[in-house]
Amino acid sequence: MFKSTSVALSISAILGSCSFIVQAGVSTSILENAPVQECAVLDGSESIDISRNSASRCLTGDDPFTDQQWHLMNTGQDGFALRGGVAGNDLNLWWAHRRGIYGEGVNVAVVDDGLEIGHPDLAANITPNASYDFIGRDRDPTPTSWDDAHGTSVAGIIAAVRDNGMGGQGVAPEAQLRGFNFLRRGAQTGTNWYISHGRPGLSDDVRIFNQSYGIGGITSSDYSNNFNERVYRDMSMNSNNGLGAAFIKSAGNGYNSIGMGGIDYIAPRRNNSGLPWQNSNQAGDNANYWNIVVSALNADGERSSYSTVGSSVFLTALGGEYGGNSPAHITTDLTGCDMGYNSRFRRDPHPNHLLHGRTELDPTCDYNSTMNGTSSAAPNTSGAFALMMSAYPNLTQRDIRHLLATTATQVDENYGDISLTYTTDKRKSKTITGLEGWQQNDVGRWFSPYYGFGLINVNAALKAAETYEQLPALDVGNWVSSRLVEPLVIQDAGETATNSTIIKQGNKTVESVQVRLNIDHQRMSDLLIELESPAGTKSILMSPRNGMVGHAIGAGASGFNDHPMLTHKFYGENSDGNWTLHVTDTSGESRSFTYSTEENGDRNVPMANNRENGQLENWSLRIFGH
Repeated sequence: MFKSTSVALSISAILGSCSFIVQAGVSTSILENAPVQECAVLDGSESIDISRNSASRCLTGDDPFTDQQWHLMNTGQDGFALRGGVAGNDLNLWWAHRRGIYGEGVNVAVVDDGLEIGHPDLAANITPNASYDFIGRDRDPTPTSWDDAHGTSVAGIIAAVRDNGMGGQGVAPEAQLRGFNFLRRGAQTGTNWYISHGRPGLSDDVRIFNQSYGIGGITSSDYSNNFNERVYRDMSMNSNNGLGAAFIKSAGNGYNSIGMGGIDYIAPRRNNSGLPWQNSNQAGDNANYWNIVVSALNADGERSSYSTVGSSVFLTALGGEYGGNSPAHITTDLTGCDMGYNSRFRRDPHPNHLLHGRTELDPTCDYNSTMNGTSSAAPNTSGAFALMMSAYPNLTQRDIRHLLATTATQVDENYGDISLTYTTDKRKSKTITGLEGWQQNDVGRWFSPYYGFGLINVNAALKAAETYEQLPALDVGNWVSSRLVEPLVIQDAGETATNSTIIKQGNKTVESVQVRLNIDHQRMSDLLIELESPAGTKSILMSPRNGMVGHAIGAGASGFNDHPMLTHKFYGENSDGNWTLHVTDTSGESRSFTYSTEENGDRNVPMANNRENGQLENWSLRIFGH
């Protein structure tokens, strides 16, 4: 599931996302069956294996659904689906829980469609009088509509109460929750955004903001809202006595289609050459350095079929599939059989679900087993951050993000490059890499646009924190412009790329690189856009054959207008030297896509080839590092 900024979307019709988730380089073996044992409390001094295949692996608590919560500890259980996943594909947090690390004292904001603050499996973890209802203008954002269950399910993944004899437990089951129903229709104003993202006296004491929502990115989004940028930056660097807040963001559910509101969506024809229909850099909020963008992994340890991917993905976490054939998440739902994802008003695409009011474990329909999407990957990540912040309260959010990145597990390590073949303007066949798989950068750091630095490994991050030396202060670089005197031609179906170089002085260790682009082009989904570092590492910022086709349905102009993009692939490299942008037009042929609406059904939308060559008008770059 993924929450659009206009409507709740069930990923059971994936296609309904509105834009809606190793130690680097080291593969982790997995445990086929968890041992049966008493799960005693540990103090952290024991000399034991803390990996995913440890004989000491178990979860504390007696909640009835805990043994089906594969994202916490995957033993191959089915989670009320027809089959289970592959053991070991989980957050590896059992050592944290056995040590009593549960997220105590960490404030988490669920910015969503609402939060049922009286839910019996959440109420004990709700901070009193800290939530806000933008519609009723009061402190109770409990939904009144049966289909506004998204935020309540997100909250359960983060911090459902543990060991209370009901439901399951959260990743950080003692974290403190509050909710803001910013995604409700009529609530999405600039003032309300500020209230829910750090306004003093209302949310400036929050350490983690969970943002399981996004926009489609079918047209360019310009880098214009400097107020939001200032709030993100100030909260990330200065709030909570200088420790900062972490903004966790879903990448999107647009690999196969992009939602347009309601059940409307756009999708590519055929298989799109295997490339993602939605690249994470299509949406400007995913290209915001201060947002920690996460993709989704399923219970088999592979990319969730719907998950948006791209160079702005920082980590991957568990999202699951649809809960029918293979597991989604078991989490809190709006209470009662007339409310939520298990409501009698919602057609269940999997009528054989055992959980939805069909078991004595949940007779009043207070839980669901179909929560998924990068909307689930984000709260898994928020919970992991809460565990780290609870265990190491003096670490900044940036230190924790660094620890999670450098201890993440390289999953699905054989997921390689996706090739694309096209006919050039010289009538020659040319094969390029449309999107790369796992690659090492110049300092040996593994990165994938599908998984970022890898799957979160809580135990490994906790262990690394024991001897961790905090990062030097963050250096947010100034924007450096290419200062093109004249636009550079982007040859239609070009045999070679159009190249432009910015010389960046300074001896900085790179953490992330942000780019802003101005490109005049009549069919920007043709474009492959890459950034090359001084060390020669290449990162694909925008894969071709994407869903930036809004101009074809009257939803915006073509071309990139001061459009931001972000990459983490150069993490650890030196910033000094030539940074080169490569832009290639990869198609000279007509194409089409499907536009499906509730009113008109499916229709084929043709896209003629651009009549003129494109132009790279200008671009700029800034580097975050130390």
